Amino acid sequence: MDNMTLLTYEQIFGDEQLDIIKKYGTKCAVTDFSILLGNAYSNDTYTNVGEETEDKKERTGWWWTKTSYPGYSSGVRVVSDSGFDDDYSVSIRDDGARPALPYSSIKLIASNEVRGKFDIKEVEYGEYPQTIVDETLSKKLEKCYNEDVPFEIDLVRTGKVYTTDSVNYDEYDTNFEPVEYEEFAYKGKKYIRVVAGFNGNGETLSDGRVIEDGKPYWISVEPIKWLVDEKANVALSKKILFSGVQFQNDTEYDGDFDKTDIKKFMDGYFSKEICRATAPRMLLDEDELSSYVQADTEWNQESEERKSRLQRLNPDTTSPQDRRRMTDTEIIHSWIEAGQSVLLRGPSGIGKTERIKALYPNLIYIKLTNNMFPEKVVGSMNLQTGQNIPPDFAKQALLACATNEERRLISENVQNLYDLADEIYERSKNSNEKIVIMLDELLNVKPAVQSLVYTLVLNRLVEAGKGLKLPANTVIVATGNQRKYSSVAEDLAEPLEKRFDHILDMQPKVGEWINEYAIPNKIHPSVIGYILSKYIQSGKSEHISDMGYFYEEPEVGEKRLDQNGCKGRTNDPRGWTSISNTLYAFEEDLRKGKFIGKDVEHMLEVSINSKLREEWAREFFDFYNIPTMSVDEVVTDSFSQADLPRDINERFACVTSLLLADENQVGKCRDFIRKYCDPEYLQLYDICWAGNDERKIMRITELQEMTMINEESAGKRL
Repeated sequence: MDNMTLLTYEQIFGDEQLDIIKKYGTKCAVTDFSILLGNAYSNDTYTNVGEETEDKKERTGWWWTKTSYPGYSSGVRVVSDSGFDDDYSVSIRDDGARPALPYSSIKLIASNEVRGKFDIKEVEYGEYPQTIVDETLSKKLEKCYNEDVPFEIDLVRTGKVYTTDSVNYDEYDTNFEPVEYEEFAYKGKKYIRVVAGFNGNGETLSDGRVIEDGKPYWISVEPIKWLVDEKANVALSKKILFSGVQFQNDTEYDGDFDKTDIKKFMDGYFSKEICRATAPRMLLDEDELSSYVQADTEWNQESEERKSRLQRLNPDTTSPQDRRRMTDTEIIHSWIEAGQSVLLRGPSGIGKTERIKALYPNLIYIKLTNNMFPEKVVGSMNLQTGQNIPPDFAKQALLACATNEERRLISENVQNLYDLADEIYERSKNSNEKIVIMLDELLNVKPAVQSLVYTLVLNRLVEAGKGLKLPANTVIVATGNQRKYSSVAEDLAEPLEKRFDHILDMQPKVGEWINEYAIPNKIHPSVIGYILSKYIQSGKSEHISDMGYFYEEPEVGEKRLDQNGCKGRTNDPRGWTSISNTLYAFEEDLRKGKFIGKDVEHMLEVSINSKLREEWAREFFDFYNIPTMSVDEVVTDSFSQADLPRDINERFACVTSLLLADENQVGKCRDFIRKYCDPEYLQLYDICWAGNDERKIMRITELQEMTMINEESAGKRL
């Protein structure tokens, strides 16, 4: 990302002052990593005006702008630790950097959006070393680092590095000399190890420790928080992230920021290293690095940027920042369409089989069991006639590619299937339509049953008699549970495992389930609304530990006991579907008057308690019972002021209840949400209602365009 920059003086203090600066102030907190690198800072703590609590006090540091200082040829305007304007020499290394970039370049990939006290939007994008870890953890990490055997077990090199300048801050004439800090993973979190040098010696870290030259310190790698000014399309780092890099090496600054050393550092290192997909080693080629460290040599900005293999092969002109990550379903679909066999592993109830059936409704399904007859997979022989009898699934596959005449011949004599198989195979090489054969529960059967499918997976050949070749466009997909998730699971024999082109270990993902399954299959709005509200409030996290309300690892649920001492109930996507069915059935019985004179609230609570753990059941019942409206009530205007949503949960409940609208009703529902909720909820509604349905996406686009036209017309009339 080469659009990383710094703010101008005008954006901070002048006529172009950003709204986020007006509201948040000019003082800026400094990270421990930046202090270790030599950032000048204040020992006094402060609370930003945008913060809500007094226990978020942090020290402030000095940070660069990109505006030259009038009358000072080698000076740059800076913001002091007290928030005032000052000037610094371009060769100084103890000023920190507060990177900025266009918000539009990260809007679609930023996460964990929140709004602060003064309605300042904050998002997370990228990761960078920031906070010192406590002494207890530091000792553990240092011990793992210094002991070879535990190091391999507990502390793992991720392959990623973070680069800074290794030069002392008072060596003004010395050019940039990179030093790399390796990233390590320990118990699910990431850290770097920094041996303190001259720049940070004697300074105080946030936990009160005084930095000692030559002593190692462990810094936590954390998401970078950005303050967003949507009006100006600017995202500004909330903290000073790094220091120790010269603005420019002992030369006059003419205001051309793109030529400065700090800009080259941000483009060549910082902007790439904050992204998880960045290559772990030096990001500048040798020629670029050589020109970077030469005192009087400018970089050759006109040289053509080297392209990776993927950049050369990929015709996609979309900006990398605007590309979204493919879902598991999209990845699986691409493999199958390429004719590659796939094994899907994962816990029960997360939709392994269902998503393949959704992609290929006419797939050939084989449920594997330990007591099944081998003939179901390999075929058999008529002992009286000596004729080979192919298994039913092979006949289905060949008939799918057969001509009318071939189908007639096969119906007259199944032996014709063997005679025609080679012809069908050759012709099917040119077919774009895939014949998917699903081997369900492959990992839950004994090795003897697994061995029946060896040849089928590898060669798409059925070992019936002389062998029966399946069409060339046949693809094998198998599913199963790992041992962790099933007491009857079996390890796949290595020869069979290697026969699969791809093995995907799947985890439950909230976002995919909502878009790909819940909405298209009309899961009860209360289920969608509850999960969606929790999902968004958790920052759209897909980490298992953050989504217990949606899915919980078996061992976690086993540790929780209910009031009767039984194992705590856990849930999974299949379980939420069951809850949806329960709600629909309950509501239908209510409409039919089956519960006249009965305490229906208690009955529903019992029903939900039978499916969810106690704390989730109470919370979900309260969410379900929130006052909301149906699609018909909105479309016919059959509501009063008292029915309108009043808080966040009621808005979520309202939005999700209106997801059941059809294409004729959706316009009226959108108008209601725009008027009585707010634009963010309308955006959420549009995304969820349309899902991946192209026809629905077009309908939403039409309605959005109509709204813009109407607003422009209204503006002209005014």
